[in-house]
Amino acid sequence: MTDTVNTVIFFPMKTSLDLPDDLYRRVKSKSALEGRAVREVATALFAAWVDGRVSADATASSAVVAGAEAADPRRQWLARWSELASRVTEATGGTAGLVDQLRDDRR
Repeated sequence: MTDTVNTVIFFPMKTSLDLPDDLYRRVKSKSALEGRAVREVATALFAAWVDGRVSADATASSAVVAGAEAADPRRQWLARWSELASRVTEATGGTAGLVDQLRDDRR
């Protein structure tokens, strides 16, 4: 009687994504600075999303805003400033009165 051994070999799945040129260049630059391959960064981000460590809704809404504002540097600046203001407000427990006042003055 002969024993048989079943061996399963897993190969990584290849896929293509259509990304805006500017986004891909920024991802490629940042990953190179960190000594990582774009494939490695993408895999880590997908794994974080699947594991629930990253919200796809927050990421998707940021991408839509970024795409709409890419043509206007003033809007880009305001979007970055508003994001920073939100992080400061979060970090201070909502007690950042000056941040709120500055945000209101910019509108």
